[in-house]
Amino acid sequence: MLTRIKLAVLRVLSACNRLRLGRRCFSFGSGCMVNGMPFTKMARGSRVELGNEVTLISNPRHNPLLSHPMSFRTLTPSARIRLADHVGMSGCNLVCCNSISIGEYTIVGPDTLIYDSEGHDYSPEIGWSGRGTRTGRPITIGSKCFIGARCIILSGVTIGDNCVVAAGTVVTQDIPAGHHASGNPATYKPLPKMLGGPGRKKAGTVDTAAAN
Repeated sequence: MLTRIKLAVLRVLSACNRLRLGRRCFSFGSGCMVNGMPFTKMARGSRVELGNEVTLISNPRHNPLLSHPMSFRTLTPSARIRLADHVGMSGCNLVCCNSISIGEYTIVGPDTLIYDSEGHDYSPEIGWSGRGTRTGRPITIGSKCFIGARCIILSGVTIGDNCVVAAGTVVTQDIPAGHHASGNPATYKPLPKMLGGPGRKKAGTVDTAAAN
């Protein structure tokens, strides 16, 4: 009985959070759970589009690794953030001036930063500008990926389906589908077939994706 009451309270609070976010350029599919209120700062005209049964966790009671709530910030009117069906995210920071797209059934761990801006401008006269640029390249994360805690995913990156990105990884280049990435900057290797990867390469074969 107590569990049912708690679930009912969570659903009511989630509905209230969805209503508040709906006034801030968010749209929701069916069955979405918004556990704790995310931080938002949205450029007029930008959009955050969530598919069915997406879960956003900002409440540290439900994830002991959380250090801050979910955060969504768009920098331009044309910015679009799209989370497909069954995506789960906890305490992540999404900063978008172009496009961030995450495929279905992908899980993203706490404190992960997904940032599609090019950063800061440089000139020989003054060096690095203190004002961030409002241009960037799209970030695409495939389906059925697992992104560990405190990763950084930067502008222009595509992560294929069925990838695993280890905690603390800095992703600066594309990762092929079915690979495990780790390190700063990230390097990758194939996952076993049981985890959606291509399996081990035969002796003497070359991973052409890695070679390029």
